[in-house]
Amino acid sequence: MTLAVMSRASLGHTGRALVASRLVQMAYVLVLVATVARICAALQPQLGTPLLPLAALAWATAFLGFGLAYWRVFTAPRLSA
Repeated sequence: MTLAVMSRASLGHTGRALVASRLVQMAYVLVLVATVARICAALQPQLGTPLLPLAALAWATAFLGFGLAYWRVFTAPRLSA
């Protein structure tokens, strides 16, 4: 949800079309993977060893991907309406 709100706000406030790129869509999927892995690790403690690092990697990769995808949006001038 955080990434979706940041995506929408970033695009809207900079005058861009409200369309998520493929990279941002992949970031959404990675956050979902991280969430499912973290929940499964909590429900099945014996699986925690492989699932917790997977959740951390997916989460970090999602936010890194978002940062890379939106770097130009954040650093470029606002588009005219």
